[in-house]
Amino acid sequence: MQSQKELKLAIDNAQKLHGHLGPFLVLGVRMGIIAKKALSVSDDQCGFLKANVKVPLFPPFSCLLDGIQTSTSCTVGNQRLTIENSEEICATFTKQKATGAVKITLKPKMAEELKKKLAKDALTEKFALELAHTPENQLFSVETQ
Repeated sequence: MQSQKELKLAIDNAQKLHGHLGPFLVLGVRMGIIAKKALSVSDDQCGFLKANVKVPLFPPFSCLLDGIQTSTSCTVGNQRLTIENSEEICATFTKQKATGAVKITLKPKMAEELKKKLAKDALTEKFALELAHTPENQLFSVETQ
């Protein structure tokens, strides 16, 4: 798992861009950090990273995109972030001009928990911070390709 200091800084940066702190923003940040680690990409090498994200394209689900953008520097503007409207929530990250990829998928159990909390209007900042400290293997399936 990433260092707590790195995670806190990434979440703070994402919150500044996004305007508030929510669970999907935190999940996007975590996905980006996991991808950088899996592909051995340092912060100064983020220009070599590309992301293809599948997510429902409406809030709060789409808030995941801002977390990924801030943690990886893959954006729509620099054309290193592509987005697909999907019920599945996952992101595939690749290094430009290199082989290999990592696919990070939100586990179905976690997706169901998030949908239940959404229905109860319980996607709170407190819950977002809990997700920041939840072990990644409880949140995501990570598949190296």
